[in-house]
Parts: sequence; structure tokens; C-alpha cells
Amino acid sequence: MQLCQSEWTVLQSLWERQPQTLMQLVEDLKLRAGWSASTSKTMAARMTEKGLLRYEGKPRRYYPNVTREEAGLEETEQLLSRAFGGKLGLLVSNFADHGKIGKDELEELYAILDKAAGRED
Repeated sequence: MQLCQSEWTVLQSLWERQPQTLMQLVEDLKLRAGWSASTSKTMAARMTEKGLLRYEGKPRRYYPNVTREEAGLEETEQLLSRAFGGKLGLLVSNFADHGKIGKDELEELYAILDKAAGRED
């Protein structure tokens, strides 16, 4: 599942508040992205056809069919594969070498790695 920026926008709206009626979604997307009602309705219909959204009842109440975590993991894996040949160490090294990792983030990374290695304190 590769999401375009417009799909991310719709999903972010629904992750923040669900369910939303179509009119609520239209209003939120107008504020969030400056979209017209027809653009928002078209996106909701297309994303429903793709299985990214679902709706229930009348009026239709829309829900995301994918979690933020699932979408984020998929996006991260695609970026890692595309930009770094699937090598996580190269990604982290790239950030570290360019000063993009702060002390707090380094400590968080150490904790994550310790937990993954089964060395939880």
C-alpha cells in the first residue's frame, strides 16, 4: 500500500477523529487542505473503493481501514528500501552524520535497541 499525499491527508483527519460523516470530512478537509467539497467526496469514494476507508449507516459515517501505525510502517519500509537499499544502519548513520539526531533521540534509540535485543532493564 503506497499512499499519495492526498490519501495521507484524508487518513490523518480520520485518525484524529472518527467516525466522521461525509459532510464533517468535507469541512475538515476544506480547513486542513483547502479542498472543495467535490474533491473531498471524490477522494472519499476512491479511497473506499481501494479499501482504505469504510463507511456505515445513514448518513454515512467514515472510518479508516488502516491504522496510523500500519501506514507508517509501510511508508518507512518503502523509504528504507528506495533510499537506503533496505539497510537500517545506513539510514541511522545518514541522520547521525548530518546532526539530525539529538541526545534525547539517541537515548531513545539505545532503549529501543536494548529492548529489541532482550536487554531490558
